[in-house]
Amino acid sequence: MNAGKSYLLNMLTQHIEQEYFKTADQRETTANKKLETQHYIYLDTPGLDANTQDDALAHQGIDEADIVLFVHQPQGELDASELAFLRQLKGRFGKSAKHSIAIVISKIDKESAAKIDAIDKEIQKQCQEKLGTVFTTFQISNTRYKTGISQQKNGLVQASHIDTLLQHLKKITPKIHQSRQNKLAASIEILRAEIDTLIQELGNEKTLIRENINEQFSHFNTQMEQLQAFLSESTSNFKKI
Repeated sequence: MNAGKSYLLNMLTQHIEQEYFKTADQRETTANKKLETQHYIYLDTPGLDANTQDDALAHQGIDEADIVLFVHQPQGELDASELAFLRQLKGRFGKSAKHSIAIVISKIDKESAAKIDAIDKEIQKQCQEKLGTVFTTFQISNTRYKTGISQQKNGLVQASHIDTLLQHLKKITPKIHQSRQNKLAASIEILRAEIDTLIQELGNEKTLIRENINEQFSHFNTQMEQLQAFLSESTSNFKKI
């Protein structure tokens, strides 16, 4: 939440003075909002961990996405919930995860360059150790970019690294078709795993029901066996008479 996702999309879509994706100091995005441009459809989602509904909308946006920009403000390294979400993202994109997911460290103007670099390095280490993948990271400043464009200061624009992120998007765009195929294949594998789990659970439930039935009828079966033995013995004695 409040990591600068909407602000970033406004900069990427050149809504410099009049924002399209609504921003505020407090939680603002509570629904998925789209903007279709010549080359991309940008989708802004709510942040994570606000409430269950926001998380569901974020996941819905992920299901539609070919590329995910995971925006993290530099309060420190990734927390447990962020790592868990990135793990889910990696699973959804399958073989294309490394190219389809980028981690964007926002608000770099709020901290020293040394601290931002340290956070960036630690995030890459976390991803390698916890997820087995190092995603491409970008250090960006929306405010530098906005000021640079508004005041025609190329130095600020370059220092914002927004153009570097745009170049990255252009570079990976040709891989989208393969990414969609890999994402579909990953979804099928997830579905198969869920079906296998369900089959196993149903099998276990069936076995448990059988065991319960056998246990409940064990006394009855014993009595029937005793009755059968009594009848057999009585018949034998009757024949002897």
